[in-house]
This record gives sequence, C-alpha cells and structure tokens, in this order.
Amino acid sequence: MAYTVPDLPYAYEALEPHISAETMRFHHDKHHQTYVDKANAALEDTRWAAEMAPEDLLTKLDEVPEAIRAAVTNNVGGHVNHSLFWESMSPDGGEPSGKLLNAIRETFRTVAIFNETIEAAAMSTFGSGWAWLVHDGTRVLIVTTTDQDSPLSDGLTPLLGVDVWEHAYYLDYNNRRADYVKAWLQVVDWEVVAQRYAAAPVPDVSEILERTVSISGKMVAFGTIDVDAARTQSSELGALAGWGPMAKVGSIARAWGELAKNLEGRGAATVADLDPGMIKKAAEDLWVIAPERGMI
Repeated sequence: MAYTVPDLPYAYEALEPHISAETMRFHHDKHHQTYVDKANAALEDTRWAAEMAPEDLLTKLDEVPEAIRAAVTNNVGGHVNHSLFWESMSPDGGEPSGKLLNAIRETFRTVAIFNETIEAAAMSTFGSGWAWLVHDGTRVLIVTTTDQDSPLSDGLTPLLGVDVWEHAYYLDYNNRRADYVKAWLQVVDWEVVAQRYAAAPVPDVSEILERTVSISGKMVAFGTIDVDAARTQSSELGALAGWGPMAKVGSIARAWGELAKNLEGRGAATVADLDPGMIKKAAEDLWVIAPERGMI
C-alpha cells in the first residue's frame, strides 16, 4: 500500500503568527510529499510496504535490504516524522498537564526547564535534524536525531518532535532558529502529546506489585504500600543507618522517603497507583527487585 501525505488537522494559516501559511504550504505540500514519493519509489514491489506500517518498518531497518536501506531511513523516516509533527501542533497551544506533566517534572523539575532543555537540544543539532521528547519505557527525556532519523529506530517512543531543518522555518525566521523554536513551543498540542504518553509501552510491573516487603515486622505486598507506610519504613531504617552491619542502610531509608514524597506529590493512594516506570525504579532503589545497575 503506497504512503500518502496526511491532511493537516487545521488550516494552513491557523498557526500564524508563529508559523506562516506560506511555510506550512511549502513544508507540508512540497517537502513532505517529496519524502512520500521517494519512500514509495524505494519500496515499490517489495513486501515491506505491503506487510508493515511505516512506524514498524523504522524499528527493523537492519532487516531492510542494504540497497534501499538509506532511502528507507531518510524517506520513510521523513514521512513518519512529519506525520507526527503536523499532529503535534494546534492554534490553541496550551501547557502539559496530568500524568504527562508529572513525568516532565520527574525528569526536568519544571516546564520552564523542559522548554530550555529542548530549545538547547534544537540549537545543538548541527545542520538538519530534530529535537525530541521521547519515552524510554520508564521516563521521558530529550534526544536529538540527524536528518530524518527516527527515535523509533533506537527503541524510543517519540512524543513530540521539533523539526529544525531550514525548510521548517527559513521563510519566517531566516537563520534565527532559536526564535523559531520558542515560537513553535507556543503551538504545541499538549493534549495530543499526553495521548501519546498514555499509549507509550511501559514495563510490566504486575509481578513487582505482588512482591512482599516487611513493614514494621509485617509482610505486605509492595503494591499496597501507602504514604504512611513508606514514611514509617524510612524513619525506622534511618534510625539504624551507620550502625555496624546496617551501615549501608541509609540509602535504602532515603529511597523509602523518596517513595513517600512521590506518593504524596502525585496523590497516589498506594504504590500501585504510580506510573509503571516509577514503580520499577522505586523497586530497584529499595531492592524489592535487583537493580539493573550497581547500588551506590
């Protein structure tokens, strides 16, 4: 099945004054169409176009014949990246909220720091490329890619991407990329980004939630622990820190305290109400499960 350029979900002029109708016409109608045409040409009469969605194809580039791999990377990548880009914008703009906001704060502390970080990432990209907010299964983070490479090829879920190819901004901002990125942040559709975050693959923590831990001498399932139990555990372990065989227990006590803060800060009744990525991290920090990194 041949790829096609999706219609814009708004009028060409809807993003003005941040992005002009002229830029949108050239970017959407000309540049995206070119990626689609070249992707279709590269994949013509192959099983890849018929059997696999373009997003899935970008996760299996090592299986694509070498003769067309570069064309697929560049042009299927350009098609997927731009399809996500158009849907990421709205004339209404807005701010992140809900669980997505919590995830952004977990990584960046504030939305202002997130904005500064993605602006810096966009400015750091030499030549053509993208700056992305992605989900790695546990947390959100910012990465950059060159040309039309996709985070999907690195096992990451793209949530939001700012196109810093010159064709995305030169008619409006000339060489003032920083001004373009600041303006672009004013038209991000955070509701769409939140939907992508909610749908992003996350670790299966069902077995972790069922594991038992000792709280004040009583064995309870990790998933049932509430803020009071976490505070109690932190306090009791903290009193033992530095004593003989318990000399290293201080880090565990601090981890229980951090869990209590996360439960309270997110309004979670129990550990089971936290995001899966946070549950896994807390379980590793508390040695409910063996951490994937060495304990310090």
